[in-house]
Amino acid sequence: MADTATNLEVYKLLVEDVREARRARRELSNVFMTLNIAGMSALGFLASANGLPNPVLFTLCAIALALTCAIWRTSNSYYTVLLAAKYKNIYAIEDDLGVHPIRDEWQNITGKRRAMKWWSLERAMPILFIVGYAVFFAVQVGGWDAEAWFRAVINGVADLIRDAGILF
Repeated sequence: MADTATNLEVYKLLVEDVREARRARRELSNVFMTLNIAGMSALGFLASANGLPNPVLFTLCAIALALTCAIWRTSNSYYTVLLAAKYKNIYAIEDDLGVHPIRDEWQNITGKRRAMKWWSLERAMPILFIVGYAVFFAVQVGGWDAEAWFRAVINGVADLIRDAGILF
């Protein structure tokens, strides 16, 4: 067991390390977000009248962008595991110090939003982009009539609501 002064110095280093890891995760997410926005623009150009009407090129770009999203999601998971390990070390030092400011703050925050833990925007964005690429691919290459499909879904839901007597 180290003395209090040593624990306090290690605590400061760990807190700073967490701050740096969170910053790195945020910057990496910004890079992936920018890459995917540019990729979506490229797919839009390829699908336009002025673009290159080549379904193979469009397909390869969509697959590459979906794989980029998978890497993005994996990176997010890595940082989640890394930060959990860092916080575990911080909590152990807090136990030695006899005060728990970071643990208490985290419990106050997560107590109110624990159900939202798995639905953060950071976790959802790669999946949303993949879904977007799949829909874009289905419409452009597969000839899927998205408008007719969505209209059928909306009409079906409206019929269910009407039959249940909820509205109308």
